[in-house]
Parts: sequence; C-alpha cells; structure tokens
Amino acid sequence: MFCEKCGTKNKSGAKFCEKCGNKMPGKESKGSTKTENSNSLITKFKNLPKKAKIVMGVVGLIIIIAIIALTVLLNNPLKTVEDSLERFYTNYDKDKTKELVEIGKILKSNKSDKKLLGKIEDTTHKITEKWVKNFNKEYKDTDELKTAYQKVAGALKDIYDYYDGLEYMLDDELYTKYRNELSELYSSKGYYLEGKENEGSNDYQAYYYYQKVVESDCYYKKAQDFINNYVKEELSDFIKEAQEITDKLADNATDKEKLDAYVEQINYLRNNKYKNNIDLSVTEDYKKLYSDTESKIVEITKKMVSEYEKDLKYPDAIEVIDNALKYITDSDSDTYKELNELKKTLNDKLPDNLTSKYQVSSKNTSGYNYSRTVDNETYDTMIAFRFEGETDQITYRLNQEYKKLKATIVRGKNWDPDFEGKIVIYGDDKEIYKSDNITKTSELIADIDIDITGVDDLRIEFQTKSEPDGWASFYIYLVEPYLYK
Repeated sequence: MFCEKCGTKNKSGAKFCEKCGNKMPGKESKGSTKTENSNSLITKFKNLPKKAKIVMGVVGLIIIIAIIALTVLLNNPLKTVEDSLERFYTNYDKDKTKELVEIGKILKSNKSDKKLLGKIEDTTHKITEKWVKNFNKEYKDTDELKTAYQKVAGALKDIYDYYDGLEYMLDDELYTKYRNELSELYSSKGYYLEGKENEGSNDYQAYYYYQKVVESDCYYKKAQDFINNYVKEELSDFIKEAQEITDKLADNATDKEKLDAYVEQINYLRNNKYKNNIDLSVTEDYKKLYSDTESKIVEITKKMVSEYEKDLKYPDAIEVIDNALKYITDSDSDTYKELNELKKTLNDKLPDNLTSKYQVSSKNTSGYNYSRTVDNETYDTMIAFRFEGETDQITYRLNQEYKKLKATIVRGKNWDPDFEGKIVIYGDDKEIYKSDNITKTSELIADIDIDITGVDDLRIEFQTKSEPDGWASFYIYLVEPYLYK
C-alpha cells in the first residue's frame, strides 16, 4: 500500500504513512463513515423529546396498518363481488357479462368455503333488493318508466340466467319474488300515468286507471285521493246504509244476535259495493268499515268460542270459527292464522265417541256410531235402550283414559202412561249417576255431565220396576255420548 502524498510503501492495513504521517485510504474509511452517520442518527433520535418519539411511533404504526388493510381489501373476495355487482348495474347497457365472469371466478375458487359463500349470498340479496326498491319511485312519463323497468328487470334476469338460479346469487324463489313485484309495480305505475293523462278531460277514465294502482306503489295515495273525491256522494249513502244494520242492535243483544248482524253487514258490503259502475271497495272508507266489521266478527267469535270451550262444546266452537274464516279476506293475515291455530287446538280437544269404544257386554241395548233420527231430530251417535220386561244395560271399556262423560237423555215415542224407569251409570261397578224417575209426562232433566276419571269399565243401565201394557217395546236414548280426556 503506497502513500498518496509521498509515494512511500507502507504495510498493508496501515492507517498513517510511516514517512510523512498522511492518512492512508482503505475500505474501513468508507465503512467508518457509514457507521458514523448511523451513530449520528441514533444519537439524534435518542436526544428527541419523549412526545416526539411517541408521535413518530404512532405514525409508523398507522402506516403499517394502512398497508396491511389495503392489501387485505384489495384481495377481499366479498368486496370484489360487491363492487362487481355495482359496476354491472351501473354500466348495464355497456357490458353485460364482464363483471359476472369475475364473480363466477370467485365463486368457483371459494366453492368449499361455505361461510364466505353465505356472506356473498347476503351481499347479493342486499344489493339486488336495493335495485328493486329504487324502482318504486315517480316517473315523468311512460318512456322513462319503461327504461327503468327494462334495466332492473333485465339485470336481475341476466344474473339469474348466467348463474342458472344458483342459491348464492339469485335462486328460483327470490328471482320469482322480484319478478312478480316488479311486474305488479310496472303495471300499477303505467295505470297511474294513464290516469293522470285523463284527469280533467275524462274523470271516469282517470278513476278507472287510478283504482288499479296497487297499495305498494308510491303513487297510491295520490290515486286514492282522487278516487275518494270522485265517489264521495255514492260512498256516503252506501256507508250509511251498511251501518244501519248494526246500529239497530239492542243493548242486551246476545253474542249470537250480534254475530248475525255483523255477518249481515259484511255481506251487504260485499254484495252492494258497485254503484253506477263504480267499485266503492277501492275507497279508504269502505276498506275501514269492512276491516272494522271483520274485526267485530272475529272478536265475537273468540268470545263465543271461549264460552263453548267452558262447556266442552268443541264442535260448536269449530263451526263458529269456520263461519268467521269465510269473512276474513286476507288468508295471510295474523287474524286468519290466529283463528286457524285456535281451530287446530280445538280439533285436538274433540271428544271421542263412547259408542266407538270396545263393547264389553250388552242386553237389549245397541250403540250406533252413525247418524240416526229420533222424533224428527238427527243425532250423530246414540245408545238405544229397548225395554222388554227387564233391566237393559251396555258396558264399554275405557281403560282409565277419560275424565268426563257428556250425553243427553231423549225419551222415545209411545210410552205407556204407567211406564217409568231410570238411567243409572256405574264406573267399575260403583254408581256415579242416577237420573230422576222418567215417565211419559215427567219433566226430563236431559243433560248428563259426570266425572269418569280413573274408570276402567263404564256400565249404563235403564232400570224399571213397571211393566208396559201388552209388553210393547219402549225406547229411551242416550244421544251423542262423548268422552273427554
């Protein structure tokens, strides 16, 4: 190594010239400068105030987080689907498939990730639902309406067709729902614009179109206001006539009388809603009166059902509900569903027919599990006792399954004036019921309502000590004998 100043040869690695003392060049000089610079920066950082160091640390952390978040966002398949759908709809008239292809790649590459596919499904439904809702607005003319409809309906159809009804995009059920909703609104808005065009020059034609505007349409109130004013005179007389039907009810009217009156009123509303070729049922006053009448029918029905339940008259309760359901127009309404559920509950409580149980024994007695007529009255089921000079009886096996027996005693024709007897019922040979003495003219306490809890064998007897004249057959009946659990 030679000195740059005097040219003297020095030992390798010498820092200074042996002859003139000049500083010798070398690799360590460069490294030394870097080290000195680094040390200088470290020293400067150490000398910074504590607050400045914290600020610098926070800024650095924010930059790192931002870089990570940006990386994740750019590679987020859910965000890609969302952005692709929005671009597809925004640029619908320019390119119909580019964005759908991109989404298809994401679905294919993540087909095993059910959690992600579920999120994609939610995102897709949220975005497409927004398109449908945004269609329900006001339009200046039919051309603008048609253009808006073709865009949203076309976009939904392209998505449905491209993915062949895939559940993660638009399945059959959702697409059909959207299509029907859009179709109904499109027709409704068209009718409104037709009505608006005729208003003033042909008000009947305007009314004709306005009454076709569906309630879900944002135009509905404007159309309804015109209708209400147009049919005001006819509607006033009609409502008055309908209300007179229930206004005549007495203060002490029974529930049955009230129910009959409100049923008559709702039938009047149904049968007389057309006046001078005008359908009054599309007016708000008509709908309110119909709804109020419907509510009254339901209210009285529920009250009557409650009373029938107390007396275990489940068939009567079910019949009242069936009649009420005829007058509820919306089968999807909560009221309709409530009554239907009540009916199902009552059906579960329907009693069993005693004559359908296992018959242990009988003597001069028959059980009929079908309709028969006695003295011009028809009964669904009955037990017939035919007296022929000795006690008649019939025994049924209940297996301790029931808690109550209800039945009605009916006296047959042609009883001898001197003939008399009693109905006696035994539960496992223990007497649990005895009627008063029954004769041809005696006042008959007909209803039987007894506790049969824990009874295994139920025996029913017709007992008498008298003898009929000429040994003619005399009948007495236990009609509609029902068992309750």
